[in-house]
Amino acid sequence: GGGSSAAACLDFAMTAGAEQQNDQPTYQQYRRRYWYAVVVIIINLSNAMSWISFAPISYHTNAYYDNDLAALLFNVIFMVFSIPFGFVAVWMIDKFGLRGGVYFGGLLNLIGNILRFIPSFDFVPKEDRFAIAFTGQCIAAISQPFIMYLPTKLTGFWFPENQRNIFNTLTSMSNPIGIAIMYSLAPQIVNKKHPDNFFTLNLITLIAAVIAAATGVTVLSSEPPTPVSGSKAVNHDTPSFWAGIKKACKSRNFLVLCLALGGGVGLFNALYNNLQPALCSKGYNETYNGLMGSALILSGLFGAAFAGIITDMRKHWTEYVMKIAFVVATIGAASLTVAINYEKVEWWITLSICIFGFAGFALYPVGLETGVEITYPVAEATSTGLIIMSGQIQGVIYVAVTAILNQKATPHELGIQTCTDNLSEFGVIVGWKYSFIAWQVFIVILGLICIIFFRPKLRRMALDVGVTADTHLKADEEDVSVINIVSPPWKQVD
Repeated sequence: GGGSSAAACLDFAMTAGAEQQNDQPTYQQYRRRYWYAVVVIIINLSNAMSWISFAPISYHTNAYYDNDLAALLFNVIFMVFSIPFGFVAVWMIDKFGLRGGVYFGGLLNLIGNILRFIPSFDFVPKEDRFAIAFTGQCIAAISQPFIMYLPTKLTGFWFPENQRNIFNTLTSMSNPIGIAIMYSLAPQIVNKKHPDNFFTLNLITLIAAVIAAATGVTVLSSEPPTPVSGSKAVNHDTPSFWAGIKKACKSRNFLVLCLALGGGVGLFNALYNNLQPALCSKGYNETYNGLMGSALILSGLFGAAFAGIITDMRKHWTEYVMKIAFVVATIGAASLTVAINYEKVEWWITLSICIFGFAGFALYPVGLETGVEITYPVAEATSTGLIIMSGQIQGVIYVAVTAILNQKATPHELGIQTCTDNLSEFGVIVGWKYSFIAWQVFIVILGLICIIFFRPKLRRMALDVGVTADTHLKADEEDVSVINIVSPPWKQVD
């Protein structure tokens, strides 16, 4: 959508830089892009908090909602619903822009959290709690793709090429930050002393959803009045919805990225789901288990920020940054796979999780931006959506495989476990040795695929730095279409 008079009042146009040699144009940047980034961060935080709030307290969740599969279903439904509704989100965001995604995603997220909150009242019969809360979780899950596909749309239209990776990192990583918040907070709210304190837990996620929806209405335009970079200033034909999907799927490099990066997303989702029950079965306490979920994310923030800064400074390092990150993440995962089988090795588990988080999350925002580069001029939400949908599909598979490979807990594990005090629930406490071995094998396979087959071409960046699209795109054997470059009036600044 275009701008409005109210939005114009918020803008203070800044000149991108002095006129460069060889008639390089100077583009304007708009300060409201920073506020829009804050809005995208808040709405991603809220939705992630809703998604993962029950995973760190799975046994208490199952007891409160009177369903042995409640925690698993609350988590998996986000992955399942992201697949069919992901296509709707891609179409809607590409058609109605950033503003449409923020409005619709924020509204669904709010409605879902209201429904989740209702069963927290005592007047709701226990047998009805799960049905109402799960309905709300489903609606919040529908909102997820509308929210998670926003970062590349925002950075593609509002940020210049030397800021895209770092701001895509900030906005994309707000989702795992929300996960980290709930991993730390949920066990402090609902625990053995307060096993039924779901009123407070669901109230917190509801307040976050209200704030997200309220800030979302301040997004008054989807695109800036004038382009902020060369790739947005050229006159090119953005493929239609289905044509864009078809074009992206014809690219070998993009398919490799979808499989490898999407697989990484799926494996992180599986780890979120399995980490708490795996640790408590070895006797680690609730506080430590929650902190490890947070440590995974917080270490990832440093890794993602480092990778974003490096790739903004040295675009030609993108491929190597991603491949090195995959190797380091595989080493961290291997260490965790071994450490998770031992008791009282907090230092080892913590170190393994931090290594895996640092390297693994370095892949995510850089990979999303690379997906846009590879498929240019396909709309940003299309490439991002396909990668994330690939991750959700693989996430469901990995959660299912690791669940199938669970073993019956040994008598020793039942004696040291901290998962539950309820003797009737001892039967659902399991061993995770072979589940984590399978998880590690998947990581090795995806890493090898990335290292051997991934050879990205930064097509969008070629326009941003002044390389002709004709020369650059014809060098790509996967797609020899040529973008028609026309210099619009606003490109030249006297």
